[in-house]
Amino acid sequence: MDTTALHDLLREMLDRFLVTHSPPGQEEEMAAAARPYLEEYCDEVWTDAHDDLIGKIAGESAEGAIVVAAHKDEIGCVVERIEDDGRVRLEDLGGMQAWRYGEGPFDLLGDEIVTGVLSVGSTHVSARSAEINAAKTNTPMNWDAARVVTGLSREELAERGVRVGSRALVARARKPPMYFDGRVCGYGLDDKGAVAASLLGAKLLRAGPRPPVDVYIAITAAEEGGCSGGQFVAHHLPVDTMIAVEVAPVAPEYDIAMTPAPVVVFKDRFIYTRSICERLCALGDELGCGHQRTILRTFGSDASVAHQAGAIGRAACLGFPTENTHGYEMAQFEAIANCGRVLAAYLADPVR
Repeated sequence: MDTTALHDLLREMLDRFLVTHSPPGQEEEMAAAARPYLEEYCDEVWTDAHDDLIGKIAGESAEGAIVVAAHKDEIGCVVERIEDDGRVRLEDLGGMQAWRYGEGPFDLLGDEIVTGVLSVGSTHVSARSAEINAAKTNTPMNWDAARVVTGLSREELAERGVRVGSRALVARARKPPMYFDGRVCGYGLDDKGAVAASLLGAKLLRAGPRPPVDVYIAITAAEEGGCSGGQFVAHHLPVDTMIAVEVAPVAPEYDIAMTPAPVVVFKDRFIYTRSICERLCALGDELGCGHQRTILRTFGSDASVAHQAGAIGRAACLGFPTENTHGYEMAQFEAIANCGRVLAAYLADPVR
């Protein structure tokens, strides 16, 4: 597959995936967007009892099978309370921080989507408006101070299926990706960009000889709430190895540069399998895209959590450099494509 075709396919997937709504526990839109690609590249496709979407590429042997995990959920919120005047209070899911979004359009997912405005209040206030003044002067905007204003009453919201427990997230109107300077920018690249990279890997793998072992592509559910999808997959699929595909946060404390070189994570909250990590690094060099090595803090993946729990024998994590993680994210476009290329090369010749 030539570079232009690879980039065109990646952009097609990102354009489709990044506008979907997929907060933890309500991920049907993203599953529907990804499934046609899985069905094209895999021998079998199904959804398990945990709502993980899985494709299988049959290899020459079932022994030593590998699963690639990228999660389809994005950070979001849940409706905590609807006040007497219809203003909606939210609680975060997966570490969503209100200050990352500021005031602006927000979608409430009921029986229909109700769009409102995430709001703190007028800036022209004094200490007599305590919560607003705090956000103005010394405290970042948080969910205690923020409300979603829809103009509807509590009863009218209920008629539209918006109640306590309904999911909420940044409005679809704010989601179409932007491309500039070799970057793709948008909400939910964690982990929809990784889903795209995994699907590219599956396509490239399928274009060559049958892999030596069975390969599963798991588009996992509910990662942001504690990586339960990855653990369920590891417990229920006949696999020895899990490779998570993730964002790799660009920050002063990490030696990660915004370049096309994919990132191999050697440790986050848990340790990864060194032999697989070294093989991924070597493949990046062989393919000419290079590699970056890192150790991350305040980070975990489906693979590291499953490995730490004893649900999987070996684990690795491959990522693409991303700024503003869990916000308006900016990822290195070519690095996403290179993650797919490195994945395909590894799956065609894995550590045995």
